[in-house]
Amino acid sequence: MSLRVNPIYEKLLPQMSNEEFEELKISIQIEGQHYPIIANEDLEVLDGHHRFRACSELDLDQDFEVRKFENKLLEKKFVIESNLRRRHLTSFQLVELGIPLLEIEKAMAKKRQTEGGTKGRNIQLGLASPDSTPILSTGKATSKVAEKLGLSTRIFERGKKIFEKATEEEKQKLREGKTSISKVYRKINRLNPNIKDTAQDDNSSVENSFIDQNKTKLLLFLEKLKSEEIHCPSCGSKIFECAKCHTSLQNLLKNKKMINTKNLL
Repeated sequence: MSLRVNPIYEKLLPQMSNEEFEELKISIQIEGQHYPIIANEDLEVLDGHHRFRACSELDLDQDFEVRKFENKLLEKKFVIESNLRRRHLTSFQLVELGIPLLEIEKAMAKKRQTEGGTKGRNIQLGLASPDSTPILSTGKATSKVAEKLGLSTRIFERGKKIFEKATEEEKQKLREGKTSISKVYRKINRLNPNIKDTAQDDNSSVENSFIDQNKTKLLLFLEKLKSEEIHCPSCGSKIFECAKCHTSLQNLLKNKKMINTKNLL
């Protein structure tokens, strides 16, 4: 069996100019193929699409290796991240790779949460650390992907809006580095005044979401302590009150507003 191209993965590739491709062909023809093409178990090319195309046009045997992945999400993630490492890309080309990478991160987080149902219940009861089942909100996923791309969250968010709203001509200029994300964003913002810059809001929503999760887990833990009615082995008195203000568990749970989870962050 021979290698083949998966059109879905091929669409993820940043475009190589004709000049760059011809240079690659000459290099392979003279010096040979320096790096192997990476393929999956179905012999679909994952990394090295341009090398595969160059070798095919030169009628040369391809040097390749097969890699196995636990699932298609990890496989697709590898395809995208391979492109991030290998080539000099403009900010908008990074954004275009980041958009499907963001969807993968969200899907993987959802998959982890589904598989970790038992752990999730234990976290609510205070029996496991919240770190054991990470919850990746939209804002946090966006920040994580932006960091991986080497872009600020604001630039990544603006690039996503451009991807949705800008003309193909404007996108091509961005790919070629002939204009900037900020400039095109300002232009489409004037044409679409309802567009909102969400970067700051996302950061706030991440913090608020974390605070709410923390508060819920703390209250559940306190309820558990109260129901078990743990007593001092020496005097028989009920244990647990705040060492600083001496507020009892009973009063804490009566007045839940007293729990300031910001101090726990």
